[in-house]
Amino acid sequence: MKVSKKAYTALGVAAVILIGGYSAMSLHYNKVFLPNTVVAGTNISGKSPAEANEALLKQVNHQKFTLKEDQTTHLSFTAKDAGFSHNFQPLLKKIQSSQNGWSWLGHQLSNPKKLQSENALILNQQTFKQFANQTVAKLNTGRTASKNATIKLVNENFEIVKEVNGNQIDQAQFGKTINKAINQGKTSIDLKQDYTVPTIKSTDSALQKTAKKMTTISDEKIHYSVNGNEFTVPKATIQGWLVNNNGAVSLDKTAVSNYVYQLKTKYDTYDKPLTFKSTKQGTVTVPAGIYGWSISPADEISALMKEVPEGKDFSRTAVIRGSGMTQKDRSVGSTYIEIDKKAQHMWLYQNGKVTIQTDVVTARPPQTTPSGVWSIWKKERNATLKGTNFDGVSEYASPVNYWMPIDETGVGIHDSPWQPKYGGTWYKEHGSHGCINTPPTIMAQLYNTVSEGIPVVVI
Repeated sequence: MKVSKKAYTALGVAAVILIGGYSAMSLHYNKVFLPNTVVAGTNISGKSPAEANEALLKQVNHQKFTLKEDQTTHLSFTAKDAGFSHNFQPLLKKIQSSQNGWSWLGHQLSNPKKLQSENALILNQQTFKQFANQTVAKLNTGRTASKNATIKLVNENFEIVKEVNGNQIDQAQFGKTINKAINQGKTSIDLKQDYTVPTIKSTDSALQKTAKKMTTISDEKIHYSVNGNEFTVPKATIQGWLVNNNGAVSLDKTAVSNYVYQLKTKYDTYDKPLTFKSTKQGTVTVPAGIYGWSISPADEISALMKEVPEGKDFSRTAVIRGSGMTQKDRSVGSTYIEIDKKAQHMWLYQNGKVTIQTDVVTARPPQTTPSGVWSIWKKERNATLKGTNFDGVSEYASPVNYWMPIDETGVGIHDSPWQPKYGGTWYKEHGSHGCINTPPTIMAQLYNTVSEGIPVVVI
């Protein structure tokens, strides 16, 4: 079939019209935004940048954002309330420069192209922070806080307490959600996505491992020996030492130290009064002196801090220091020197029997021979004792053949050839400056009989 010249002419005219029309539309879309262009929830298709800016500002300035939870609406606010303002012009300029007006037909037939407006936002941080603080505080009233799974001591066993999924709002997440909603022009905001969530759950392998380790350590059998006193550290005590620091199990040094000092209070014999059965006065209480032993706290604390976390049974013999360390309790044993100031008499007991005894002369009042549980800590021949006379001014220097100091102030037992008599009330007018004056022949015998470290009970 032949096409007539008239038909060709008609087709040509139609093509020109179509091409012309498409070209005209393309030129038009070089000045305005392409079809289906959506910014911040507002369709700006066919609008010039100025018209689009006006439409966007009108939209965002009056846009209401609603906080919802299930079917409950909690709060409505504007972007301005949250500290946001907008400047769309740079964004619109960028969008327009990137679009191709000749592609308008493809845009017309496609789905809307939604463009975010983050770069158009201007945020007042102080206003936004205040808005978030006040809003979250109001929303969280009466809500349940989420809690991480934890390890808890229950009936002397470490158990994992399951996490709690609460409904309190996390402020940091709330801020991100608000920011995103305003950027996208999303007017309905679901608060459920902003709940605080537990970061540690009961199924956490690290938590389970920690609970197992704490149980292992608390099940340790720690056998202690303190100078013959035998005992086992209670399980509850060990559990009280344990600290879980984000999965790292350690000991509370303060709790361990308190335990060691409790042992010292219970077992130390140093610095404690002595209940003593005297020769003439019966049972008396004697003040503490230098005689006795004590647990070394530094050694014990250090040892426990090191050994307990190993989680293995062990035995520990406490480090003790002092004198009379063969005695389990506060005692001077059966070998000691007793000095009775009231009787002005001294006895040497060896294995419970008196082997040497003599009258003595103690301090002349108001000077005193200190009462207490002392110990001979040195033996010296041919010493010269020096000090201040009773007038408080002049000084003396008394040579002695035998010198055995018993306390930390310079008081001791020594021979006194200048004394014409001993015992009775002689000391009241002719007593010493504090030392125990002993007859020379007895002193020689005593010196040669006793050893350093022997306890001396002065009553």
